[in-house]
Amino acid sequence: MATRPEEKNSWIGTTDFLFSFCEEKKPENGEDSFVFSLNESRTLLGVFDGCGGSGASQYAPLKNKTGAYLAARAASAAYRDWFDRLEPGKEAYPQDIKPRILEYLRLCEAQGGAEGGSKLMGRMAKKLPTTAAVALCQPGRGGLADVQLQWAGDSRVYLLDGEGLAQLTEDDLGGIDAMRNLSEDGVLTNVINLTRDFTIHSARITLGRPGLLFAATDGCFGYLSTPMEFEYLLLRTLQSAASASDWEKTLAEEIGKVAGDDYTLCGVSLGFGSFDSLKRQLAGRTGEVYRNYIRGLESCTREEKQQLWEHYREHYHRYLCRV
Repeated sequence: MATRPEEKNSWIGTTDFLFSFCEEKKPENGEDSFVFSLNESRTLLGVFDGCGGSGASQYAPLKNKTGAYLAARAASAAYRDWFDRLEPGKEAYPQDIKPRILEYLRLCEAQGGAEGGSKLMGRMAKKLPTTAAVALCQPGRGGLADVQLQWAGDSRVYLLDGEGLAQLTEDDLGGIDAMRNLSEDGVLTNVINLTRDFTIHSARITLGRPGLLFAATDGCFGYLSTPMEFEYLLLRTLQSAASASDWEKTLAEEIGKVAGDDYTLCGVSLGFGSFDSLKRQLAGRTGEVYRNYIRGLESCTREEKQQLWEHYREHYHRYLCRV
């Protein structure tokens, strides 16, 4: 639920509101999870998408939940534990999280006992696989906020500000970009799991202006025909909303109309001061995206959509952190 934190110090005051939703296509068996926490010095937000293909094996002692289901929740719990142990004012080291995640995955494996059968064999099958896309935000030394990004797989962290939508984390898909990923069945080259080694990528960016920072699983953006439509979906639901909670609800409903998978999103609004100010500052971008990319899009050929993407891509990638 979208919430407005109590203003206790400069960091809390920078935070306008928090928003999140986690929707399941199969009740009680959704394979997404998320983590969301705020204290007086930092904000943590992250999403995790259990890989239901390679992690389809079931664990009978754990109510026959799949490895994907368990992995997403183990990773989110590991991040919450990591965040809760960070000392105020102390540096947060990204290399500290991987051992904690492995500890939680091994605990799941121990409690689950022998995994059940899986249709996948060989290199495709993995024990407890999940993606991760995480942002740790804190007061900026040279701007509004410093953001530490951590990710593995194809869940993403984004920024939406007056300049438009920016994908911050690059998918582990062997170089397939956001447009190709909507039409090609890319193979994940790196995910959190217990079968083989993996990498949690990390990077840092500084936010110099107000913005919406959020993490999303691919159910949020993967069922649209172009990346431009995802930005416009965010903006048009924002402009029609009466409040942060109303926007959160409407956005979840609109994504649910097109999503063919679980979909999870959590984020934070930083530096706008109020929801009305946020709407005003992004109103111009809403009209720009509609005029340049959305109007007439339904009648475009595949080649014409690709041309629009090539025009849009450079700005969309302005802060992209490569794997």
